[in-house]
Amino acid sequence: MKRFLGLAITIALSGAAISTQAQTADEIIARHQAAMGGDAKLKSLKSLYSEGTMSVQGMDFPFKITVLSNTAMRVEFEAMGTTNIQVATTTGGWFLLPVQQQTEPVDANPDDMKDIGSELDLEGELVDAKAKGHTVELVGKDATDGPEQYKFKLTRKNGSVAHYFIDPTTFYITRRVTTGNVQGQEMTLVTKLSDYKKTSDGYFYAGKIEQSPMETVVLLTKVTANPPVPESTFQKPAAK
Repeated sequence: MKRFLGLAITIALSGAAISTQAQTADEIIARHQAAMGGDAKLKSLKSLYSEGTMSVQGMDFPFKITVLSNTAMRVEFEAMGTTNIQVATTTGGWFLLPVQQQTEPVDANPDDMKDIGSELDLEGELVDAKAKGHTVELVGKDATDGPEQYKFKLTRKNGSVAHYFIDPTTFYITRRVTTGNVQGQEMTLVTKLSDYKKTSDGYFYAGKIEQSPMETVVLLTKVTANPPVPESTFQKPAAK
């Protein structure tokens, strides 16, 4: 369940046709940023609230996610009659999982929080990557998972690496490949984003998110941009 925190809800605003001439990394990212609404629109996104269903091994779990940009994330999901909570912040995290017989909140392993900053960045870490301390390289085009996509290698300021794939027609992000720890094992994590939809106030988001090797499918049914989020949302409850 910890990897559920790694689901990235990509915001985008419009598509654009690619020109036939060669594109540089900066040009493609600029088109991606424009497709997401441009700098001003992205910087206006301070918080995000989402609802939906997560399917794991044939079982469906309703969930709610609240993200405060570059600050914290709270995930709640229903499982077997219990309400479970996971919180990640820039300084750590905690979880309370009654479905695993937990009766008190537990601090998250710092290793699991290593790359949480990328999940809290509602702009998307490719946007203004250099200013954020990351390095971005256009690797080329890749057709491993179907039609050709632009492939980027992003080296974060903490040294971890993510590969992003951008559709050359819509300039939406369609896939992200990272490495992570799952149940004590280091493995490659692939997140696919599709079925982009538009909110009533003009934000686009991926309505379907698939993650492997956990074979998790997330369907978003509600997304609200810039809801008020009190700091208490992320506070760890006191032990009983």
